[in-house]
Amino acid sequence: MPDLFNDLETKYFLVFYFLCKSRFRNFNESDIKKYQNNRVKKIAEYAVDHSEFYKEYFSGFDLNNFTSLPAINKKIMMDNLTDFNTIGLSKDEILNFCLEVEKTRDFSKRLKGLNIGMSSGTSGNKGVEIVTPREENYMKAALFARFDFPKNEKINLAFILRVSAPAFNLDKFGHRLTYISQMNSIDEIDKQLEEIYPNVISAPPSMLKLIAAEVENGRLSINPKRLISYSEILYSDVKDYLIKVFKCPVHQIYKCTEGPIAISCKYGQLHINEDLVLVETLNNDGTTTSPGQPCQKLIVTDLHKKSQPIIRYELNDIITISPDKCKCGSYFRVIENIQGRADDLFWAKNIKTNEWQYIFPDYISRAIISASEDIDEYQAIQSTPDDVLVRIQLRDGTDRDKLNIQAVMENINNVFSGYNCRLPKISIVFEKPEFNRNSNKLIRIHRNFSIN
Repeated sequence: MPDLFNDLETKYFLVFYFLCKSRFRNFNESDIKKYQNNRVKKIAEYAVDHSEFYKEYFSGFDLNNFTSLPAINKKIMMDNLTDFNTIGLSKDEILNFCLEVEKTRDFSKRLKGLNIGMSSGTSGNKGVEIVTPREENYMKAALFARFDFPKNEKINLAFILRVSAPAFNLDKFGHRLTYISQMNSIDEIDKQLEEIYPNVISAPPSMLKLIAAEVENGRLSINPKRLISYSEILYSDVKDYLIKVFKCPVHQIYKCTEGPIAISCKYGQLHINEDLVLVETLNNDGTTTSPGQPCQKLIVTDLHKKSQPIIRYELNDIITISPDKCKCGSYFRVIENIQGRADDLFWAKNIKTNEWQYIFPDYISRAIISASEDIDEYQAIQSTPDDVLVRIQLRDGTDRDKLNIQAVMENINNVFSGYNCRLPKISIVFEKPEFNRNSNKLIRIHRNFSIN
């Protein structure tokens, strides 16, 4: 049966815009559940009818019992990419196009009118995102509807990222989105920002911090009304620094190639886009994770995407859902914390049981930054269960001899001992953090060995 309402809803920018606004403001928990149940059934039916992969993968399963459907992941999707997509593109055709774009750095190119991009993947496992013009259009509508842009002003947004796409440039109804390459030098980025003079800047937090330093040191003169952080974890110390320099709100967009998961409201709370994606936060046994507790599995379903159906896709991220309703009044759930990727959990042996114990990255981060206000940037790498390397970059003009290294080591040891784990050997070096060679992202807390 044709999905006539969704076809109408996603076809027109203004229709989707107003519906997104209305659902965020007016849906209660029952409305959200009803809407999601309807959408997941429709999108699963569409996938089975139009994707050879899903037709076989869901064979024998009841589409009405959505949580019984088997999950997928990046490897499954990429291994079956030809049969996975619903628009008749082959895997070789898609990958060759992506590699050519990466090689030429011409991100304006489209493949048969489609916006196709390759995600670098922090682990080196590349993924692909396929977006049709319609999908591109309704996602822009959702962004404009949901985000707390400056009031009574036309949006003039500078979008800074490693790669671009045609969707990142927009000039509509007097609103502008302008892409700036993160690969440019900081001098070139300064020049472009001064020419654009944006009232909103959107960039990874590591880039926002560089821009803030340029402003603080008098090398850049801009006055944004909003900052948007994405792509990397926004740590509290970076957020505080950005607010201090720019004196404006810092919001977040939590998006990956698998879906537009969350956007900040006017109070800065990161709300799940309940009408765009269905987010399942689960424990290892498949039960739902209680609010206030970090999930052990994160499964995402895109409620509208048809070119590349994302149905029960397991991400490697660890998030905590807030138990409290946001004061903005919306019933859309709030993400209290993004702990990071499962790959970034530290692991150590419990001294009593000799069993493996995970340690959340946030605790390691807090242990380092709380040791001294002179620490400007840092990175902690667990190379073995018993070895941790800490890179520390001090603020300009700080004498490294005055940094209490013992305080850093003691704080990290206290985290390990708090988990009843064997204390590691901690090495501290004074150097800049290294960006991930695959994704070019700054990952502050990282583990370099595998745990089964």
